[in-house]
Amino acid sequence: MKKKLDIIVVGELNVDLILLGLPSLPEMGQCKLSKDVQFTLGSASAIFASNIARLGKKVGFVGKIGDDEFGDFILESLKKQHVDTSHIIKDKNGKTGICVSLSFPDNYAMASYAGVREMMSIADVDFEYVNSASHLHMSSYFLQPSMKEGCPELFRKARENGLSTSLDPDSDPTNTWSNSIYQVLDYVDIFLPNEREALKITGGDNTLSALDILAERVNTVAIKRSKEGVIVQNKDQRLSAEAFKIEVVDTTGAGDSFNAGFIYQYLNKARIEECVIWGNACAAISTTRAGGTTAFPTPQEATNFIKKRNVEMKGLIKYF
Repeated sequence: MKKKLDIIVVGELNVDLILLGLPSLPEMGQCKLSKDVQFTLGSASAIFASNIARLGKKVGFVGKIGDDEFGDFILESLKKQHVDTSHIIKDKNGKTGICVSLSFPDNYAMASYAGVREMMSIADVDFEYVNSASHLHMSSYFLQPSMKEGCPELFRKARENGLSTSLDPDSDPTNTWSNSIYQVLDYVDIFLPNEREALKITGGDNTLSALDILAERVNTVAIKRSKEGVIVQNKDQRLSAEAFKIEVVDTTGAGDSFNAGFIYQYLNKARIEECVIWGNACAAISTTRAGGTTAFPTPQEATNFIKKRNVEMKGLIKYF
């Protein structure tokens, strides 16, 4: 039976306030002036949903916002990319979350107010709606404390109903890195941590040892390494891919943009090399403007970017 949607995203929602061009991190009792500011759609899950919808996939979202201006902004931003928002709950008892990001060319610092995203639980998930899609994605496992207990059930039921699944853990603000995530990984097809997250989750000594541990449970593991690119294990195949060289404005959402490009081609049944190239291309392009969605490419723009980088691509992927 043909599915109504390509992807269901279950995840957190917030807006981002991004300060750009700061000379350094602020210090206590001092004020640093930024050169620019951007107010935009935030949260890893929403950035992923918006971006993969821009690539042409039919996307639905399950999440929770406050009944306020920030929540309305999120709904309108997702609707502009034709994301189905019918299962985003407006909670009158809380506020929509906001993240303040201090953006630097190679890194960032953030302060976040969680809002109602912390209240969302498995009870808020309509499984019939989830089953209307071919693929389930979740970002920010550690940022959704009320969802964590129900995540194994969510991913297990998705798998049982024929959905493929992907998970990006994001950072743990408590720095406890609970091993409960392993109960979810048993039902995950694609795991997408960054290098720090992979090391923290596994306790591995280095990136390759972390990859070994994760690949024992998950068929496809892609560890994102910022400007160093990505290392991927796909069943018995292991490869690394350098990042495209580009002038960076803001790295907000670059990892989520990688996820969108990678999973877009995964759902197109492309070879793993093509998934990696598209992930890296989408991540690179996304850093050329402030915010996680403002510079994200259309399929044609991504294709043109990759074609223009043909010489660079010859040394991009290495097998080991």
